[in-house]
Amino acid sequence: MDIKQAILDRRSIRSYQDRPIPREMIEELLELAIKAPSGKNRQPWKFVILESQKKDMLVTIMTDKIHSRKQQGLDIGSCETSVGAIQQASSVILVFNAFSNFEKDYNHYRLLTDTQSIGAAIQTMILAAQDLGLGTLWICDIFYSEGEICSWLERNDELIAAVAIGYPNQSPYARPRNSWAEVTEWLR
Repeated sequence: MDIKQAILDRRSIRSYQDRPIPREMIEELLELAIKAPSGKNRQPWKFVILESQKKDMLVTIMTDKIHSRKQQGLDIGSCETSVGAIQQASSVILVFNAFSNFEKDYNHYRLLTDTQSIGAAIQTMILAAQDLGLGTLWICDIFYSEGEICSWLERNDELIAAVAIGYPNQSPYARPRNSWAEVTEWLR
C-alpha cells in the first residue's frame, strides 16, 4: 500500500477480532515509529506494550477511575468507549515522554517539541499498522487515569497517549472533515 492510500483508508477502530498480533509485527511497528521526525533528534518516546493480563489490569484501572469519577459527578469523556476498545484489542501501546520529568532545564518549548515528535511517532505507527492490515485507536482518555497508570507501572515520565491495536472487526465510514480551504490562510 502506498502512503497516500494508507492515509485515505485509515480509520479509528473500536472493535477488534479475537486474534493475537505476532510479536514480530509489533516490533516492526515500533521500528517504523522511531523513524518519525524528532525535534533536535531527541527521540523522547518510550513505549510500553500491554497484552493479556497486563492489558486487563489497564482496563481495571480505567474502569475503577470511571466509577470513581461518576460517583463524584465528574466528567468521564469517552472513557467507557475507550475501555471497550482496549478490552477487545490484541495489544495496547502506552506512549510516554521520557524527558519531561528528568531534565532540569525542561521548558514549555521543549515540551511542545517533544510532544510533536511523539505525535509524529504515533502517526507513523498508525499508518504502518494500516499498511499491515491492522486497526488502531489513538486514545487520550487515559489522561483520566494517568496517575494510577503511572503508579501501577512505576513510571515517572509523562504519559502521552495509548494506541489500541488489533485486527479490525469493523469498517467505519470516513468521518467528515473540513476542507483544507476552510482551515487555511494563504498569504502572498
